[in-house]
Amino acid sequence: MTDPRPDSTPLWRDTPPALWRSVLGLLIFLSLYSVLLSLWFIALAPFAAALPAGRQVATLLMLTSFVTALLALELVLRMLHGRGLAALAGPLPPLLRQGGRVLLYALPVMVVLSALPMPEALAPRRHLQTGAWLSWLPLGLLAVAIQISAEEFLFRGYVQGRLRARFDHPALWLLLPALLFGVLHFDPGSGGNAWWFVASATAFGLAAGDLTARSGSLGPALALHFLNNCTAILILSFGDELGGLALYHMTIRQDDAALLPLMPVDLASTLVLWLTARLALRR
Repeated sequence: MTDPRPDSTPLWRDTPPALWRSVLGLLIFLSLYSVLLSLWFIALAPFAAALPAGRQVATLLMLTSFVTALLALELVLRMLHGRGLAALAGPLPPLLRQGGRVLLYALPVMVVLSALPMPEALAPRRHLQTGAWLSWLPLGLLAVAIQISAEEFLFRGYVQGRLRARFDHPALWLLLPALLFGVLHFDPGSGGNAWWFVASATAFGLAAGDLTARSGSLGPALALHFLNNCTAILILSFGDELGGLALYHMTIRQDDAALLPLMPVDLASTLVLWLTARLALRR
């Protein structure tokens, strides 16, 4: 029998979803994602290497590769749940309205936070000239949008949504997806700072998860994630594989102990942006 509910009905309204189906969905997702991601780089890497602006293209290639995660999740939803990605996003009008309000409120706050003075030892250096940066900016914005959409649809839309429909306690449906999101940001190359980056990602996961639960759509989390990653990838980035599109580069690496004093500031910034987004949703 055909499910009469619209495709935009969030999965967390199902009562209650089978836990084994959610676990199976994640396992199938991981398998599909691994295959699709490998095919993506095999198919496009030769073209990227042949282009003159290799570093910028490499960053674009990495960010846009998250389209394979969206495709893998779409296939899982169709196979196991009879829905598409729209089922995770929530109704479109509230999503656009809420996401727009969060962008409107959080953007000036992000500008102020980004303009705060940094220690002299951490003063950034210019990476791209303004003209070159602006020429890459449209593609960079699109690539970041793809990347953050994949993460939000998976962690807040699917994982948190399924857990929230199955369990009542926020320690399970809010904390577990945030911890998973944080742990997957662990990078051994960051040395002693690795767990600070995990804590930062976990804090953001908690903020995005709370906004999703309160709003009933992915709009606020998508907006906040987009602003955060645009700042970290397109404005001021490390000089690694994700830094090709940045206007400025940090003069130190991710494993440098000089970063430690900035970690509490980063967590405080997440708190401020979360409170700003909650204020936007109340207006």
